[in-house]
Amino acid sequence: MRLRSMRLGKGWGKRVAAAAVAVAMIPSLAGVTGQLGAANAWGPGSDKHPPKGFKQAFVNGDGMPNVKVRSWASTTTPPSKAPTVVFLDGLRATWTTSGWEQQTNVAFLSQHGVNVVMPVGGTASWFTDWQSPSSTNHQPYRYTWGTFLKTSLPAYIGSIGLNTHNVSLVGLSMAGSAAMINALNSGGFYKRAASLSGMDNLSAPGMPIAVGIASLDAGGYNAGLDMWGGPFDSRWALNDPTVQVARFRGIPLWISAGNGVFGKYTPHPTIVDAVTGVPLEVLALSQARAFQSAAQRVGLSKVVYDFPAAGTHTWGYWQDQVWAMQRANWFNKF
Repeated sequence: MRLRSMRLGKGWGKRVAAAAVAVAMIPSLAGVTGQLGAANAWGPGSDKHPPKGFKQAFVNGDGMPNVKVRSWASTTTPPSKAPTVVFLDGLRATWTTSGWEQQTNVAFLSQHGVNVVMPVGGTASWFTDWQSPSSTNHQPYRYTWGTFLKTSLPAYIGSIGLNTHNVSLVGLSMAGSAAMINALNSGGFYKRAASLSGMDNLSAPGMPIAVGIASLDAGGYNAGLDMWGGPFDSRWALNDPTVQVARFRGIPLWISAGNGVFGKYTPHPTIVDAVTGVPLEVLALSQARAFQSAAQRVGLSKVVYDFPAAGTHTWGYWQDQVWAMQRANWFNKF
């Protein structure tokens, strides 16, 4: 898709405003840690008594160290026929268990006819192939998450008997745009993608700088230079769902973001809620709306937009979105 030149003119004011908003959001983007949205996380149980259908394995990282993958096969539908959903974590992903497992109950989808797969790790990786190892924290290897999600993970999913013909990719925050772009680049393996409070217009003015500062704060990762090059490198646009919008024709998408208004998961908001959860969700909503406008211009038809009347950058709202997908039978739609 050909990028429009950034000439001074009618749209310049909007670009300057967008850049100002993105840069203003840097403190919140850098400081977000992923607030608790649910206290009923569901793990593997004890080593002696794991739940039915649970597996853990270390899968070829395609140049990275082997990636821990935890999965829950459907217990109500044959796993080879049940839809498979891969969940990608946020900016401060840990290397022990996914935030999805720590903070939500979405693994219970396995009791509702869905195979659940959670790769573990990827702190500040944006789940993409980096051009080089992060230089600022002396990373000993280059992130190759894009290749992993395209090659090793699909092979592993098939090897444990899960459905490989109906696979969805769901990402939150950092992983929202990654879910969309990796679905595009998967050669059709991922049939649909969901971006929940994602950064869906990553190459917008100010966003590469915001991403760079946030990633440095999340563990010293130099995403601003070592991931896709500097802020004016063309690879930012190649990984921007809004710029690549025309390529999503035929791919079902689920796009969601709150409006920064405190809701049921922040009944007694703290200062942390105010300085991270609110402004970051406002930014996510503006990014989602940018994608929606672009999608409407090119006539995308297989997109669900859900912009709740309240919601901050909080795990509970993302959990709610996943169950809304289940109720809508979205994991089976083509």
